[in-house]
Amino acid sequence: MMFSPRLFRPSMLLAALALIALIVPTWLPSPARALDDETGTDQVIDNSQADFASGVFQRTVVSAAPSSPTNPDVVGAIELAPVGALNRNNWTTSAAALPQALSDAPVVALGRYLFVIGGATSPIANEENRSSYIYRGVVNQATGGFETHAPVAPGNDSFTAISIPAVDPGSECDTPLAARSRAGAVAVPATTGTNLGYLFIVGGSMYDQDCATYDFSTNIVQRATVDANGNIISSGWSAPSSWRFPTLDDSGSIITATDSPDLRGVQNVQLVHIRTSAGNDYIYAIGGLSIAPSQFLREDVYPYVFYTKVGANGNLVHPTGASTQTVWQRLADLPFPLHSGTAIAAYATSGSSQNAAIFLLGGCTDVECNTLNTSVYRADVNPTTGALTWTNQVARVGNSTQVINIQGRQGVTGLSFNNRLYYVTGSTATGSPGASGATATIPVAIYGDDFLLEDLTGSGTYVVGTNEVSDYVLPLPNKRLNAAVAIVPAVPPDNATTQVNAAWVYVVGGSNETNQPTDTIFFGGVGGANESTGTNRASEGWYYSQPFEVLTSGETSRLLAIKWLTDLNRPPSNPEADIRLQFRAVVTSGTCRESDFDPSMAPTNPSRWRDLDSDTSSQLRSQHGLNIIRLIDAFPTEEIQATCMQYRAQFIQDPGDRTFSPKLYYVAVEKVVAAKPDILIDTFDVTTNSGSFANISLTLRNLRRNSLAATRSVEAASGGGSFFVDLCIKRRTNPSTPELTAVPAPNPSAGSSATPSCATVSAQVPKHTLVPGATYTIPLSAWVNSQTNQSADWSTIFGEPGTYDIGIVVDYNVMAGEDAEGRSNNRGENVSPPNGIIRTVTIIAPPSPEPENPKVFVPVVFR
Repeated sequence: MMFSPRLFRPSMLLAALALIALIVPTWLPSPARALDDETGTDQVIDNSQADFASGVFQRTVVSAAPSSPTNPDVVGAIELAPVGALNRNNWTTSAAALPQALSDAPVVALGRYLFVIGGATSPIANEENRSSYIYRGVVNQATGGFETHAPVAPGNDSFTAISIPAVDPGSECDTPLAARSRAGAVAVPATTGTNLGYLFIVGGSMYDQDCATYDFSTNIVQRATVDANGNIISSGWSAPSSWRFPTLDDSGSIITATDSPDLRGVQNVQLVHIRTSAGNDYIYAIGGLSIAPSQFLREDVYPYVFYTKVGANGNLVHPTGASTQTVWQRLADLPFPLHSGTAIAAYATSGSSQNAAIFLLGGCTDVECNTLNTSVYRADVNPTTGALTWTNQVARVGNSTQVINIQGRQGVTGLSFNNRLYYVTGSTATGSPGASGATATIPVAIYGDDFLLEDLTGSGTYVVGTNEVSDYVLPLPNKRLNAAVAIVPAVPPDNATTQVNAAWVYVVGGSNETNQPTDTIFFGGVGGANESTGTNRASEGWYYSQPFEVLTSGETSRLLAIKWLTDLNRPPSNPEADIRLQFRAVVTSGTCRESDFDPSMAPTNPSRWRDLDSDTSSQLRSQHGLNIIRLIDAFPTEEIQATCMQYRAQFIQDPGDRTFSPKLYYVAVEKVVAAKPDILIDTFDVTTNSGSFANISLTLRNLRRNSLAATRSVEAASGGGSFFVDLCIKRRTNPSTPELTAVPAPNPSAGSSATPSCATVSAQVPKHTLVPGATYTIPLSAWVNSQTNQSADWSTIFGEPGTYDIGIVVDYNVMAGEDAEGRSNNRGENVSPPNGIIRTVTIIAPPSPEPENPKVFVPVVFR
């Protein structure tokens, strides 16, 4: 073992040390905090385009800036999103094609896997021309292309074919069927277990020559289970009768009799999945078309809205628990019937609230699509119950709201990303099939944190990109209706210096202008600075980083500073452009995810969002260039510890110049190991025997804040060797007047060889003995004379009768790795008074030290 060099000659130390006692039965009171700043190491959180692309965008984009970064910065930034029509140069035709031409085939994505479900192989009615397969493709998230493999029929080199199990299609047919088109489908990521998630297929159009003369709608609701590798598990299919799509009786109640001849199916339903901030997964079936050839009312367009809940195991359950016979609950109807439109899940975070809504666009209000829906409706989702509140006041105008219209389209699809709504292809023609009106455009709109659509031009234009001549996105001469769309996160290459994207959007299959199904796939990048052709920027936006680990040497960190680099060289036309940074931190047990943070904004919540202000001379929060906030200055009463951290940045610009955007180049955190040694004086007594000095009982304990997790071993914090304990012993001249009124506090500037001026005896404590929670008792024989370094001569020290004052200082040289809080109790019990604890003892006879057990001594080894 190693000992301190403060002693100048070898001395003897008891080798048979008192063993470690772990945790005291009754916790001592927590010490008062005395924070000090430290110098730590920087962990750069987000810097490259790949780093930033992993976050969540709200009207912001990743960009390839700056062009010539200075270390530690690299190419990569976040800035406000440009607004305008999509940039067609970002779109291309995929080299991959579907194994067969398909229209009306829904497509969903889980992770990097695309699933194309069923579909029609020809436009001819009343024929067996529907696919009974799910085609699975694997996306290369760096390039947006599809991975290839040896082809296996009926799949091809890009798509694997998985057969859909045949089940009873409902009252229109008694033959189990699998093939369908015009179904609704959603993907629900798993929340527990090792599976990736679930695919839910609702309704669809079916035909079988053995049981029907006409196409009919099915009420099948079927689930497939997808494992972690994107494979559909053969045993993971399920379609219980209680999941069947609901039919209403004459009183408006759901028919629960499984053999009722009145049961109907649905197709062209607007189906959408919402995961709420309360952790609930809901599936909403909105409107739809029902074709039942065997019933009197053969064709009907629904205004109904139903919803169900996805349980943790992937099973559907009734959302309110009111029924075991059906998993569906009816909500308030739409103001009009609707089919062949699109319902888009939208998410936004406002303050500490994460909210969800559904936008309903396009579609037909009658069976033959003679009237197209041009209104825009939004439903706000209750995160706890899943209930919907509908409104058509969807656009912002000044401080108010208004109704807006959108170009009517049938066979349209859509999605949301980065607070943008993408209204994808479809037909602007009325009538069925409407192929002559097929489009190549993808109009876009932008919504704020309150889900209100923004005026994109300042002249009342809320949707842009509808002009088929100037705004087309699909490569010419392609136009589509009844296509499907899906989005997959991009994973850009590290340190890319050219512009990257945050996600890939895929437009799959669909019919062309002659109503023929196609096998083509178009894809484009979104979430990058070149996504749009517009030069104006969003007036405001947010960027949310992913939660990220902030461990130091594998342990909990104390956060010392937040640092961020900006481009805020504000032009005169935009003097109020700014970036407002906030962060939150939490200590977890091995996880780092959104749900680990308490969303409460209460000042007592340690994982709340905290504001950072680097420009205290103005109302702005960030300065141009490097911003550094020392957390001890910003939050002087808090020691912020973390294993997991997240930041968010709000980007603001002056509405007078919407062409400028502030840029965030990187974010870093300075940190040290949070756990520290805290050496408490567990026992400190001077005992006598018949008036003679007998012993000094001194036991130290390493325990910080009554928590083993907050305590670090002394050796880990400060290296091997030992540290000193000094006793100051003074005999009173006047027995009633204290001779020793104070002992010196630990002195970080003292140096390793310094001795307190009042020290009488000293002892060394081996650092390795004080692991978290451990105690160490100093043997009486371990004390040496502080001046001569000879073994303590108690006969000399206490040889003269009288009253003695004895004070203590632990680690005067600050060699044990404690911080200011830990050192605050090093002169007595927890917590030391300003002058330390002074013990008083009266001696009337020569010393008679208590006998000790046999000891083995070893020589001092110098460092």
